[in-house]
Amino acid sequence: MFPKSRPVRSESYRRWVATLACMGCGIEGFTQVAHSNQAKHGKGMSQKASDLATFPMCAPHWGMPGCHFQHDQCMGMTKDTRDELEDRYIAQTQALGREAGRRELKDAA
Repeated sequence: MFPKSRPVRSESYRRWVATLACMGCGIEGFTQVAHSNQAKHGKGMSQKASDLATFPMCAPHWGMPGCHFQHDQCMGMTKDTRDELEDRYIAQTQALGREAGRRELKDAA
């Protein structure tokens, strides 16, 4: 066993992430916040990962399931590929957040 830290929760950061274009397909206006599915980001049973380990993905629209659903279900990819994509998407989202001066990222540094 190892001590677990509490994941960061920030509604304002989540709302900001949801304003970004989808990391999967680039569409704007349909995005929602996707949390990492990896334990290293705080994901656990009945526990979402830290809000700082999030990225924008599109919700269902125009009869399509949306990138968020497809990503979570590993549709067309392996779990390892999904994990690699999440790491890249989180890094890109945090870089945009730093450029935008998001204080949540300054506090976590």
